[in-house]
Amino acid sequence: MKKNSIYEVDSNPPLTKCLPISLQHVLTMLIGNVAPALIISASVGLSEKEQIVLVQAAMIAAAVATLVQVYGISRFGSRLPMVMGINFSFVTACISIGKGYGMGSVFGACIFGGIAIMIFGALIKKVRKFFPPLVTGITVTTIGMSLYPVAIGYMAGNPDLPTYGSLQNWGVALFTLIVVIGLSEFGKGYIKTISILIGLVLGYIVAAFMGMVDLSSLSNQKLFELPKIMPFGMKFDISAIMTMVVMYIVTSIEAIGDISSLTMGGMDREATTEEISNGIMGNGLSAIINAFFGGTPTATFSQNVGIVTLTKVANKKVIKIAAFMVFIIGILPKFGALMTSIPYPVLGGATLSVFAIITVNGLRLLWEEEFTTRNMTIIGVSLAIGMGITQVPETIASFPEGFQLFIGSSPVIMSTIVAFVMNLILPRKTLEQEAEERKALDK
Repeated sequence: MKKNSIYEVDSNPPLTKCLPISLQHVLTMLIGNVAPALIISASVGLSEKEQIVLVQAAMIAAAVATLVQVYGISRFGSRLPMVMGINFSFVTACISIGKGYGMGSVFGACIFGGIAIMIFGALIKKVRKFFPPLVTGITVTTIGMSLYPVAIGYMAGNPDLPTYGSLQNWGVALFTLIVVIGLSEFGKGYIKTISILIGLVLGYIVAAFMGMVDLSSLSNQKLFELPKIMPFGMKFDISAIMTMVVMYIVTSIEAIGDISSLTMGGMDREATTEEISNGIMGNGLSAIINAFFGGTPTATFSQNVGIVTLTKVANKKVIKIAAFMVFIIGILPKFGALMTSIPYPVLGGATLSVFAIITVNGLRLLWEEEFTTRNMTIIGVSLAIGMGITQVPETIASFPEGFQLFIGSSPVIMSTIVAFVMNLILPRKTLEQEAEERKALDK
C-alpha cells in the first residue's frame, strides 16, 4: 500500500491532493442535502428564521453522520469512505407529521426510528442471506434510475422560475455535462480525477456571465451561528413514531445497496456483513444525535457513492475533510449561501453522469447472478412496479394515506420489497435445470 495514495482506503495522502476531491464531494451533495429542509420548511409553514435553522441543522446532521460512518464508534459506523446526507425519502413523512403534530414530533419520532435501525443493523448478520446480489442489485439499480429525474430537473433549472426548461438552462447544463464527460474520458492523471469539480467550476463561470448566479441571499445570512439544542422542541406521538420506524427500517435497505455499490465500484469487492451491519447501526446512532439539533433523517448519499466509483478515490481522509467542510458550512451560513448559489443547470449537468454510474453498478451486481427466467422475472417485475407506481402516484390515491406514504415515497422501497418477496417464494433454478425442463417438454 502506498502511504500517500488517494486511491488507498487507509493511506495518508497530502492535503493538496485531498482537497479538490473533498470539495467535489461537498458540491455534489450540497443541494441534495439542503433541498429537503427547504421543501419541508416551506410545506409546514416555518418562518424564515426557522427555515435557516433547519437548513443549518441539515448540514450539521450530514457532517455528524458522515464522521460516525468514517471513524466508527465501537460497532457504530461502517468505517468506509461513505458520505451521508439528508434523506429525500423522509420528506413526505416529515411534512405530514410536521403539519399534523408539529416539528417537535418529527424529531421525537426520529429518536425511536434511530433505535429501531440500530436493532435492525445488529440483526443484519442473520438476515443478510435474504439480500443476495439479485436483491441488492435491484436496489442499487433503482437508486440510480430514481435519481435521473432529479438530474434532469436540475438541468432544466429552478421550477419556481419562469426560465424553467429554457434553452439557456439546457445550454449551460449540456456544456457542464460535456466538460465532465470529456475530462473523465480524455483527461489524464489528476485532471481526470477531478473532472466533476472542473465541470462545476466552468459551468458556474459560464452561468455567471449569463446572469444566472444570484448572490443576494448572502446579505441576509449571519456570518457565524452555532447549532441550537432542540430548536423545535421534542414531542412523542405514537402515530408519528410508527411512521418513522417503518420508514427508517425500509430505507435502511437502501444502505445495503449503497454500501455494496461503494465497495464494488470503489474497491472491487463485495461489502462484508460487518460493514453493512455497523453502517446501519451507525446511521441509527446519528439519527438520535441529530434529532437533538433539529436534523432530519440521514442516509447514504448515492451520488457521492457514484463519485467514489467514477474516480476510484476511496480514501477515508478525503471523506473526513469533506465532512468537516460540511460542518463549517453549517456554522457559517454566509458560506453556505455562496455554495447554494450554484445554478441548478450546472449541478444537474455535473451529476447526471454520476447517477448513470450508480445504475451501472447495480447492473454489475445483477450480472453476478445467472440470467434465468426466474431471475429476469424478479428483475423486470421489481423495477416495473417500483418505478411505475412513483411515475403515476394517482394509481394508489384511493389507498390509505399511510400506505401511500409507505409505498409512494420512493421507488427504491417498492422495488426492494417486491424483489425480496419474489426471491423468497419463487423456486430457484439454474440455467441447466431450465434447459432440462424445456427438453422434457419437447419430448
